[in-house]
Amino acid sequence: LFADLSTGFESRAMSQKVSLSVKTPDLPLEIHADYDRLAQVIANLLTNALRHTPQNGSITLSAESALEGVCISISDTGEGIPAEDLPYIFDRFWRGDRSRARTEGNSGLGLAISRQLILAHGGTIAVKSEVGKGTTFLIELPQAINN
Repeated sequence: LFADLSTGFESRAMSQKVSLSVKTPDLPLEIHADYDRLAQVIANLLTNALRHTPQNGSITLSAESALEGVCISISDTGEGIPAEDLPYIFDRFWRGDRSRARTEGNSGLGLAISRQLILAHGGTIAVKSEVGKGTTFLIELPQAINN
C-alpha cells in the first residue's frame, strides 16, 4: 500500500519541491482492511499535506507496530492547524480557510469521510498540529486476527 501511494505522490511532491519519505519496519505488519478504502484515507491525508507544505518542506508516511495493532502516521512540516480549529477538522463541510467561497476549492468532506472509514475498520484517527511547525495525523488500526 505504501509503495503504491508513495509512487503515485512522488512526482507531485518533487514538482512542489517537497520531500516525501516512507518509513516502515522490516517485518510485515498485518491488518484486516479494505485496501481501496485505506488507500483513499491515506491519499486524502497526503493530498492535504502537499497542499499545506511549502517548498523545501517534508512529508513522512510511516507505519509501526502498536500495542494492539498498527499505527500509521502522516506528518508534514507545513503551516499547521490553529489549536482552536483542531476540534472541528473532522466535521463535515468544515474548512480551515474561511476566506474561500464554497464554490472554490474542496468540499470540506475529505477528513470527515476519512474518519468514518477508519472508524468502520475498528480504528481511530487523531491529529496533532502546531502552527508554523506542521501536522501529524495518527491512524490506529487493529491487528489481523489469525483463526
